[in-house]
Amino acid sequence: MKLIFGYDIMTYNGPLPNCLDPKFISTIYEGSKFDYCKSHNYFNEKWGVDYCVFNSGDYNRIAIKKSVYDIVIDRENRNSYKWFYIIEPHSSLDQFFGFHKTHNEFGMNFISEQAINEIKNYNGYLLFNYTIDGGLGITKTNFELIKNFTRGHQIPDEKVYFIFGDYKLKENLKNLGVNYLVHDYNFYLFFKSHEFNNIIIGRDKRSTVQSKEDYVSNIKNDKKDFLLLARHWKQHRIFLLNKIHRLNLENSLVSWESTYYNQKMIDLVKEHDDNPVFFDMLKTSRYVDVDDLVSVWGYGAENKEIYINTYLSIVTESIFFQEDDSFPSGYISEKIWKPIGHCQPFILAGPSNSLKYLRDRYGFKTFHPYIDESYDEIEDEIERIKAIENEMEKFSNKTKEEKIKFLEDVKDICFYNLDLFLSFDKKNTSDLSVNVELKKVYDFLTYSSKYI
Repeated sequence: MKLIFGYDIMTYNGPLPNCLDPKFISTIYEGSKFDYCKSHNYFNEKWGVDYCVFNSGDYNRIAIKKSVYDIVIDRENRNSYKWFYIIEPHSSLDQFFGFHKTHNEFGMNFISEQAINEIKNYNGYLLFNYTIDGGLGITKTNFELIKNFTRGHQIPDEKVYFIFGDYKLKENLKNLGVNYLVHDYNFYLFFKSHEFNNIIIGRDKRSTVQSKEDYVSNIKNDKKDFLLLARHWKQHRIFLLNKIHRLNLENSLVSWESTYYNQKMIDLVKEHDDNPVFFDMLKTSRYVDVDDLVSVWGYGAENKEIYINTYLSIVTESIFFQEDDSFPSGYISEKIWKPIGHCQPFILAGPSNSLKYLRDRYGFKTFHPYIDESYDEIEDEIERIKAIENEMEKFSNKTKEEKIKFLEDVKDICFYNLDLFLSFDKKNTSDLSVNVELKKVYDFLTYSSKYI
């Protein structure tokens, strides 16, 4: 049995995304004759912004797509079944919530009255699927808009489902006083696992990923301490880049892009460590992997040399300092999968309990006691960044022999993580007896009582 996804607008070239502002319909026709997946570039050129909803196709293998109109006809003909009105935000969530000059109205306002009636009174359910991005727009104010909409239309909480790449959302929604059903799903784990498999053994095979053999054969070679790849400026990245500068910038491989220069971020770091020499350096870009940090998006640009030539990755996730402390994001992007795919140990500068999430949710191992990972449990962001800096300083002060010993000690953890990481792609089939994560999604949507 497949799931049923219902859409307000079904065209001869497939469905248009639910909650699409009608003012964009002519654009989709002009750009792609209603083939929505092919309309992105045209839409972007015409409106100067990404669309705020889309059709991901994440669950095409387990779902059938129908128009809401046909679903109503089926029900009236006594062929009633559970179905989902799937809403898939794209890009920044703030656009979906209407906080943008182009996307200036809350997306849920565009749900048809027919769909609302079926959800409220019959076998329809709301499904918010947002796995392509995260972090930004995760605020109490935004999600109260959803609460106000469902309560205002008398839609029971138990008819509202969320599949998000955010492991803190479930607790946040509980604290908001709703009983929505929530399942966390890290899209990037499967995406990057597929990419790395293609590089290692697949159609894109090339020697740009550090292998187990590379790890062992280079373990005693001279290396730099840290690898930190920064593109967009984030507050925690400036903190950690500054720390690396204090420890000796030339003894690490780091990158940043000066076009994202942000004086407010520098001023906050300055409150904790006034380092004018480094702050002046930030006005000029620095590259270690690619020389175009503006256009690269973290895919297909793997370079094993930077991993071979460093002991430890400092992974600076998209989210560290929260947008709303009362509604914190637990978003983990593609960044953490890069050192795991390159068989390298890491320190993770992300939301609190990120390491715990990797261990408990997906079974990865981390590096305690070889690294003191108590930083992961610290909720206060400044204290957590200081604890990470302390671990960096401790590692920097090790002798070369101690650093080699460290790599020998964590070798089995790195190898285990690599094997587990690559296995997620091998399990990514339509066979739900093999594809454990897709089966979890299917069960979540089909047998929801298990997840309440």
